[in-house]
Amino acid sequence: MQGKGKGAKSAAKADKAKSKASSPKARKSQQGQERFRPGQLDGLVLGYLKKHKGELPVSPTTVARGIERSSGAVGNCLDRLEQAEKVKLVDKKPRRYDLAGSTK
Repeated sequence: MQGKGKGAKSAAKADKAKSKASSPKARKSQQGQERFRPGQLDGLVLGYLKKHKGELPVSPTTVARGIERSSGAVGNCLDRLEQAEKVKLVDKKPRRYDLAGSTK
């Protein structure tokens, strides 16, 4: 009678972990979208603001709907961009942002 030893169990765990890490599911967000690399959302948000200059100032929710990302992630991104002085906060409540060098 052949039984499974410790070596077989650890090999099975390693195979399971390897397949889980390489599966496409591991690289997707909860909404099923590809995850961005650090800073990649910044470019998308700035691109949206530049493309929609006539609609500025806009809320994080408006931008999020436009680029199909979560409003929380976009809000955090806009906060970072404000700290980097790439956008400016025009209204605190409700939060509305404009491009930093933009004049009307």
